[in-house]
Amino acid sequence: MVLVITFFRLSLQSLLIFCASAHLVPIPVYGNLRNDGYYFLDLWVGTPPQRVSVMMSLTGSPLTAFACSSCERCAQHMDPWFQLNQSSTAEILPCADPRCHRGCGNRNLATSNAPCEYEQRYAEGSSIRGWWFEDVVRAGSQLIGRKMMGCHSEEKDIFSTLKANGILQLAPGISDTLLAERDADVIAVCLADYGGIVTMGGPNWSFHRGRPKYIKMKQRMNSSIFAQGRSEILVPLTSISIGWHVVPIHGETTVESGTTRTYFSSSAYDSIRKHIESFCRHRCGLLTAKRSCWITKRLQYFPALRMNFGHTFRWAPSAYLYARRPGHYCYAFEDDGPSGRTILGGSWMLHQELIFDFRQGRLGVVPAECPRHFARPIEVLWDMNSQVALRCV
Repeated sequence: MVLVITFFRLSLQSLLIFCASAHLVPIPVYGNLRNDGYYFLDLWVGTPPQRVSVMMSLTGSPLTAFACSSCERCAQHMDPWFQLNQSSTAEILPCADPRCHRGCGNRNLATSNAPCEYEQRYAEGSSIRGWWFEDVVRAGSQLIGRKMMGCHSEEKDIFSTLKANGILQLAPGISDTLLAERDADVIAVCLADYGGIVTMGGPNWSFHRGRPKYIKMKQRMNSSIFAQGRSEILVPLTSISIGWHVVPIHGETTVESGTTRTYFSSSAYDSIRKHIESFCRHRCGLLTAKRSCWITKRLQYFPALRMNFGHTFRWAPSAYLYARRPGHYCYAFEDDGPSGRTILGGSWMLHQELIFDFRQGRLGVVPAECPRHFARPIEVLWDMNSQVALRCV
């Protein structure tokens, strides 16, 4: 069977990255902060492959799971529910499997053939539950291999409103996560206003507009893949400078690609807003009545926020402001309450490549022209006899 790939848009840069190095695994990213509110990528699961869209997350939920045809309480998403009975390589994980640590409650783990279950709850009240299965999966141009994934049997709150079919845990460190053993000790994330690219194995140097600077990074793991645990990525943000003013940042700071906005404690949030508005007086535009948006066509007049991690990085106004409509820009950061932590979400990651080096415990940051993907491929037909979907010549 001949591979057929039709794209709405495939930049020359993206093609070069596919061919740049045999050890890199590039995965196109879709979505945006304005309309979708998150970024997602496509997996091809089963035999024959079925496309499944998954919101990408570097932290948080320690699983990869999505809606399946057997789901009793799942919403409709952008892709059809995964048809497990249509895949000749799918196998449900039973309670008797030694990998099913906590997924069968009080049932006899040694003898039960009932499906091994999972349940994940989130602080804002959302939750997903279902059961585990194994199947072959591809991402980008690569066959990832045979991996454990989850089939949702129930989605609540946010997960029932997402266009994406499920969620993908990117970060390594949890046994048998989807991208384990695929050069996942280094993950490079490059997000544009529309889409971007994730590369397993190393950075995409051709996108860089400077040299990466590295800061300390700590990955904190909680519990096992079958428990209601979390992983977190901690970085040492100490202050933010706006003009001559310095806003101190207290407590822990985490990085999370699955969070749309960036969040600060109330005191830091109020100070950042005050200093931006003081800097912009009579030069940037007009504040709206609720003072959370600007009517302007002059983003270049807004101050860059200088983020101090030991090294200082520039948070550009084109990232901390987003266009709700032409000439109408709103803050892409929010107040997380008096005792809120600092969470650097998707809005902070825009227009730079973040190099998560889990092996050496460091995070590289560099300004970058990340590839833009305005739409997903129309159709992809895989050569079922090949492990590679795109050959570079």
